[in-house]
Amino acid sequence: MSLSRVKISKRKIKNVKARRDVKRKRAKKMQSNMDARWKEHQKYIESRKTEQWILDAKKSFDWFLEIMGESEWDKRKKSVVAYFKKQQMSFFPEEGKKREELSESEKRIAYHQDWIAWYMYLVESLYHRPYVNEASQSCRIYPFFCAFGRHIDMVKSISGIDAKLIELLRGKNNQPDSILFEISVALMYARNGWDVSFIPETADKKTPDILVEKDGNQFFVECKRQAKVTEYSETERKEWNRRWDILVQAMAAFKIPTFMDVTFKVEVAETPLTILASAFAEIARNEMISSGYTLENDQVSVSVDFINMPAVNKHFEDFQVSWNSPQMVALFAGDYERNGSYTQVHSPKGVNAVGPDDEEHILNLFCTGVYSAYCAKWECLSDTAIDKKAKDVRKLLGKAIDQAPDEGNTIVHIAYETLHGPLVEFERHKKIANSINSFDYKSKNVKAVFCHALQPSVGPEESEWAETTMRFGRDGIDLAKILPNDLLLDESATKIANETHWYQDLNSMVTGA
Repeated sequence: MSLSRVKISKRKIKNVKARRDVKRKRAKKMQSNMDARWKEHQKYIESRKTEQWILDAKKSFDWFLEIMGESEWDKRKKSVVAYFKKQQMSFFPEEGKKREELSESEKRIAYHQDWIAWYMYLVESLYHRPYVNEASQSCRIYPFFCAFGRHIDMVKSISGIDAKLIELLRGKNNQPDSILFEISVALMYARNGWDVSFIPETADKKTPDILVEKDGNQFFVECKRQAKVTEYSETERKEWNRRWDILVQAMAAFKIPTFMDVTFKVEVAETPLTILASAFAEIARNEMISSGYTLENDQVSVSVDFINMPAVNKHFEDFQVSWNSPQMVALFAGDYERNGSYTQVHSPKGVNAVGPDDEEHILNLFCTGVYSAYCAKWECLSDTAIDKKAKDVRKLLGKAIDQAPDEGNTIVHIAYETLHGPLVEFERHKKIANSINSFDYKSKNVKAVFCHALQPSVGPEESEWAETTMRFGRDGIDLAKILPNDLLLDESATKIANETHWYQDLNSMVTGA
């Protein structure tokens, strides 16, 4: 087994000023000489349209739009916007109107009903609606659209690509991540000099995804992508929210903005629902807030600090901050870890929306200041929890082998996202290596398995993409000759090292670098 790692260049996200009140009160036009900083910022926003990565993403969007059609896109885009407008109106009801309660599925900051329309909306907004964004979602999508746009002529020349795009844009499966991965793998082979064809699906039997040919060599290629988040992780998050709902009531009763750092030593579900609220009350009662002391037992370890409201207020004197963004969390927590899990609530002094009040602008809210805030960071270091989140790829590998033909050589590519931090990924890495090396491939001529570990992450000022490729060759095959460049997305200005990105993340945590 060998591996390589890439880290996409960081992209700056500036704090911005906003111009329209979210409650539909029209803002007066700002005179050009009233705010020099605003004018300068507008110039910056306009200049971003010439940045190469944005132009590349737009090329992909325009290509997708050709296949989908303008009228179909207009209809699906309106559905995306309507979903988030309903969400926004629940959070900020119009004056005199009762707040509409949302179901749990309606509170998601992603449009699950039509994933590819949601992705396209985010990418289109890059160029046409620069204040519209959802950072944690867009950082997962931009690199794929950028890669396609960077090699737009090459990807368009792949045999069968039009049918694959029709499946992506008009199909009923609503699983674009898998198809985007297939196209990325096909493009990776094309970049390495292979003639690439998508294999049409048939009703009578399962077939591999791709055929690649070069210098008399031929391989079938099968692609599998793991779901973004495991079922266990979703359950764990819900259990956290149940405890947070009780904790935040205790914090609010204290009436001083506070931040709690929580480490679970056992699975979250094994702890009492009131454990964090009780811990907060004891810390407050014993005047341990911002004391440097930690309260712990066999289940949890917690510490509490006052939120530095003077620093928060000073920041808001100069900037407005994107709603529920990493920037907002960093203000309350005093720091921000990309792999960290944070929850916060605050009482805003004002919320502005940037852009026209139309059928296209949403997710464009900016906070002008806060009266109070409560925030918590949490992680679970239980061995059981780590093991359950470190999901193996054995099942996906089995499905890929089932689709491999009886005749001919096959290469398997598997992708998954590394969202739970380095401790989980070290455990997952061991599982994957053991599974692939011990797997019974039966009579199938599987020559190699490539695992693509993908890590989109967003910080207060920039987004980042990290990728590790793990290569498992069989029967003495020289993988370097097949794919000299086996990184899925090849953006320029990347840093490449022969170590995993989770090793680098752990090293940064230990050294503070």
